[in-house]
Amino acid sequence: MSTQLIHVAAVAPIPVGHRVEIRIYAEEEGLFSKTWTPRFHDPHIVDTTSGVTYASAWLFEAVAMYRSGEVQVRPDLPLEIRPDLREHARMAGTVRACRITWIGNGDSRYPQTTLAIEPG
Repeated sequence: MSTQLIHVAAVAPIPVGHRVEIRIYAEEEGLFSKTWTPRFHDPHIVDTTSGVTYASAWLFEAVAMYRSGEVQVRPDLPLEIRPDLREHARMAGTVRACRITWIGNGDSRYPQTTLAIEPG
């Protein structure tokens, strides 16, 4: 199988050689006609070698409590994924390359991690 590239708008410094499991969850959207929309850009990454998990807060809480411009510590954030989400896809493999890049410039910069994953 060929190496797959995973791009995440976050810092996920997973060492080369570590095994990972990447899960894509779908979120219910719509007002009258509800559909499940996968969020490919926002995966749940589990480094199964170290046990470290990388994920956005929306996977753990339904309502974002973040206030713009404030750094917050969230001791109340659960450790488990929300039960109302559906797992859309799952991939497992070995990290062959990991690159963390800062996109943009000035105060508008944000991190992007690119993982090269060899499936299997």
